Amino acid sequence: MLANTPANTLGLPTRERIQELQEAMLEHRTTMPEAQHYFAPGMYGRTLLIPAGMRVVGKIHKHSHLMMVLQGKAEVITEFDRTVVGAGHVSISQPGAKRVVTAIEDTLFMTVHHNPENTENLDTIEEDHMENEDFQLEYHKSNNKELPS
Repeated sequence: MLANTPANTLGLPTRERIQELQEAMLEHRTTMPEAQHYFAPGMYGRTLLIPAGMRVVGKIHKHSHLMMVLQGKAEVITEFDRTVVGAGHVSISQPGAKRVVTAIEDTLFMTVHHNPENTENLDTIEEDHMENEDFQLEYHKSNNKELPS
């Protein structure tokens, strides 16, 4: 984002607008895709296949982690950035962002997180890596409308 340029002038939503979207989407819940979990010494990985047309409002991560797109294409929006990612995309996901992901195609994401205690307890991992929010990770069918700015 350009320095000293308000997010809403760049077509980006504020954190409050993303949270309002999440609240509005609660009545449109759908079946959640199942994440697959992977463990290696000092690391925790997960994959999630988001079907085309599904919108996901994610939790806020406490720490940086690797994010990869293994297949498909999706739009990822935060209050800081709006981008389309596709198969082969690899980035460092910064902490503190609230993300809205809309799958343009069936999209397989993978994230890799530091796991120094080598725990395989998913509740402990979530507590260690996610901000405490009122909402759980929510999955929704997209209505193909733009996210409000």
